[in-house]
Formats: sequence, structure tokens, C-alpha cells
Amino acid sequence: MADEQDLTLDPGTPEAEGGGKKKLIFIIIGVILIIAIAVGVTLFLMSSDESEEEAEGGEITDEVAEEVADVPTPAQYIKMKPRFIINYNVGTRQRFLQLSIEIMTRSQETVDAIELHNPMLRNEIVRVLSDQNFKHLRTPEGRVELRTKLQDQLVTVLKRESSVDGVEAVLFTDFVMQ
Repeated sequence: MADEQDLTLDPGTPEAEGGGKKKLIFIIIGVILIIAIAVGVTLFLMSSDESEEEAEGGEITDEVAEEVADVPTPAQYIKMKPRFIINYNVGTRQRFLQLSIEIMTRSQETVDAIELHNPMLRNEIVRVLSDQNFKHLRTPEGRVELRTKLQDQLVTVLKRESSVDGVEAVLFTDFVMQ
């Protein structure tokens, strides 16, 4: 029995403690190694994802820039209020033109300039309308010419007063002749 007692190791002996410490050290080193590998793999994958995103982002940005360049700015319509009423003397009869005008632009600067110089623009519109031949205005060509003249005159006034030339179109939303 003494031989059996000599063979069993007492946990308090230095030989038993040394074996447990080695085992604990190997476990700690293994855990640290696994954590280091996991961190390294994570950093590697994240850095390659960022590179791909940057490359894709550049392509998307170029595509978006091309699409934005192709899509025009939304049109804005400024209604000239109140409507215009012009009287004409045709022979011995009195004739009238009642006209509602909207101005189309794509620039906020032009909208602001139109609002600022509205009295001057209305004056120019009345002057151009008064100079027209009533019979000529009854034809489609006469109306197209009138729109062109009004647009040219509005552009001229806005360039002179505000250095803005964003009037794209003059639209007749109501055109009544009597």
C-alpha cells in the first residue's frame, strides 16, 4: 500500500501544480492566438470591403453625375397677375384682348428677378400687346410671334435690370379676343 500511496500525487505537491500551470498557459496562449487570428481576419475583410465600396462609390458617383447632368432642373411657372386686358380700335369698333400669361424658367434667380421687377415687366408686356395688330393676333402665327416678342422683351429687361436671362418660355394660359 505504501507503494500505491507513493504513486498518487497529492494536489499540494509541486509536481502536480507544475502540470496544471503548463496546461493553463497553453490554454491562454491558444485563446490569445485565436483572438489575434479573428481580429486579423476581421481587419483584412473590412479593409477589402472599404476598397470595393470606394471603387463602387466612384462608379456610382460618375453614373449619378451623368444622370443629373441629363435631367433638367424642374420648371417653375410664374403667373403674371392680374390678367392683361388690352383694347384695340379696329375700324369703328372697339375690340378687346384678355390675356393671362405665365413665364417658365428653371432658375430661382430668374424667379426672384421677375418678382422684383414685376411692374417693369408688366409695363413692357402692355406696351408690346398694344403695338399688335388685332387681326394678326387672330391667326396662330400671330400668337406665336407675340409669344416670341414677349419672351425677347422680357429677357432684354431682365438682363438689363438683374443680369438674369433664364426666361425659357412665355405661355398664354388664357387668350380671349372680342
